[in-house]
Amino acid sequence: MSNNLRRQIYDNLNIKETDELVEIWITNDRVEWSDVAFDVLEEILEQRLDKIPPQNEPVLEYVEQEDEDNIPVFYKTKEVLWATRWLNRIAVAAVVITILVSISEVSRMQRIVLSYFMGNMAWNVVSWLIALVIGGLAVALQCYIVYFSLKALASILTILMEMEFNSRATK
Repeated sequence: MSNNLRRQIYDNLNIKETDELVEIWITNDRVEWSDVAFDVLEEILEQRLDKIPPQNEPVLEYVEQEDEDNIPVFYKTKEVLWATRWLNRIAVAAVVITILVSISEVSRMQRIVLSYFMGNMAWNVVSWLIALVIGGLAVALQCYIVYFSLKALASILTILMEMEFNSRATK
């Protein structure tokens, strides 16, 4: 575990109100919060409180309720979570595929850049450098678009699922 990640968790939890942190601590939801987050949370609560309250039994998995009024109408929860996990994996794979496909285009781009110098072979190295810079920027832009589009889609699925769930909770 990198200290940078631990520090980031600390900074994110430290800005929360003490009551919210105590609620997270007592609930002990290990599905939503990592063990490192609970270590950091304990550290913060020790600084803020005289005595840390006891925790509930850890929640290690969510059990879907059998209540007929609380069943999702428009989706199956497991399928949405499965799709979200796979979209996140595909986002990484898409970046790798984009890079591999674009490697073959560098030589073509070098020939295009060299054509602007009208066959002057002294400019061959410069044309390679220009092609690598332009190609690198193009690949970075493609990777950015593909990766964040898929990550956004995964987030939107999760948000829609939570919105639908929260709208049922108000009945």
